[in-house]
Amino acid sequence: MPIDPDFPKNHAVIGKSKDPLSDNYHIIWGPGKLAEAAFDENVKADYVARNEEIKPMGIHGTFVAVDWDSCIADGICLMSCPVKVFEWYKNPGKVLRRDRADYTDKANPVKEADCIWCMACVEVCPTKAIKVDQANVEIHEKEIASFN
Repeated sequence: MPIDPDFPKNHAVIGKSKDPLSDNYHIIWGPGKLAEAAFDENVKADYVARNEEIKPMGIHGTFVAVDWDSCIADGICLMSCPVKVFEWYKNPGKVLRRDRADYTDKANPVKEADCIWCMACVEVCPTKAIKVDQANVEIHEKEIASFN
């Protein structure tokens, strides 16, 4: 199931995440739900190897949003983005497929503000876990301001 196209209306803000390498924040929307990642053989195997349980993680980002419950950590969005909006959650600052910690890692939209609206990431995502929507910039700014 692809990312909910109306997630800002259908989900609530459950937190914010700071990029450890900059002052950028992105919103986390929930509740999450078990989706493609929970059924992907690579993802399941790496969770077992880590002795961790797969749990809903929600949607990370607002105008460049990734449904972490659908993200299978294949890394194609990182490779396709010409301005490097994404990096690996478990390896901050890293953007190459080989930099992925394992299939429990996620594409983290830490540089949403750098997006040039090319939609390359949306087009290549095998699970349709990404939504890029310039109209959601205002929602992002309002929600970030409410945290301050």
